[in-house]
Amino acid sequence: MNRNLQRWPIARGYRIFPRVIPGPISHMSLGLVLGLRHAFEADHIAAVATIVSRERSPVRAGFIGGFWGLGHLASLLLVGLPVIGLGLKFPEQLNLPLELGVAAMIVFLGVGSLTRDRFPARHAHSHSLRDLGKRPFWVGAAHGLAGSGSLTLVILATMPSRTDGLFYLGLFGAGSIAGMMAASVILSVPVAASGFAGPAATRRLGQAAAFASVIFGLFYGATTIALALAGHPLS
Repeated sequence: MNRNLQRWPIARGYRIFPRVIPGPISHMSLGLVLGLRHAFEADHIAAVATIVSRERSPVRAGFIGGFWGLGHLASLLLVGLPVIGLGLKFPEQLNLPLELGVAAMIVFLGVGSLTRDRFPARHAHSHSLRDLGKRPFWVGAAHGLAGSGSLTLVILATMPSRTDGLFYLGLFGAGSIAGMMAASVILSVPVAASGFAGPAATRRLGQAAAFASVIFGLFYGATTIALALAGHPLS
C-alpha cells in the first residue's frame, strides 16, 4: 500500500497541472485522481474481493466498496488533520506493525470466508446496510491507518499551505471511495454471472477468491518483513 505511493509523489502534480490553474484546484484534482488510483492497489483489491465474492448484487457490492472508502477516509482524517493542522509527525516505527496488521487481516478475511463455507448456517445473509457496512468499514480503516504515515508526510513536504493540504486530503479520500465502489462493482460481475451456472459455481468462485486472499496476505506479510530486514523504507 504505502510502497506504491512512492510512484506518485504529490510533487509531480505541479508538473501535471499548468501553473495557471489555482493551487487549490490543482491539488483537488490531483487528490481525486490519485485517490481513484489508490483504491485499485493490490492489497485493497485482495481484501475487498473476499468480502464481495458472495455478493450477486452489484448495488450491494458498490455499498461495500463505499463503506470501505468511508473507513479509509476516517483513518486518513484521524491522522492527517493533526499532522496538517498541528505539524505533528506520524511515528515511522508504526509503519511495520501496521503493514503486518493489514497482511494478517487479509489472511483472516480469506480464512473467515472459507470457514463460512464449512458452517453456512452460522452466517446468515443480512439485508441491513448497517450490517453490510461494518466489516468493510473497519477493513478500510485499517488500510487507511497503515497508509496514513507516508501520505501525510508527503503532504507536509509538498503542499504550500494547510488549506491546500486539506483540499488534497479530502479529495484523495473521496477519490478512494469512488474508486473502491467502482472496483467492488467490477468484482461482483463474475459473481453475478456465476449465478446462472448455479449455487455451486458461485460457491467455488468465492472459495477461489478466499484462497487467493490467504496466499496474497502471506506474500504481502513476508515481503513487508523482508523489506524491513533489508533496511528498505516501507513507505
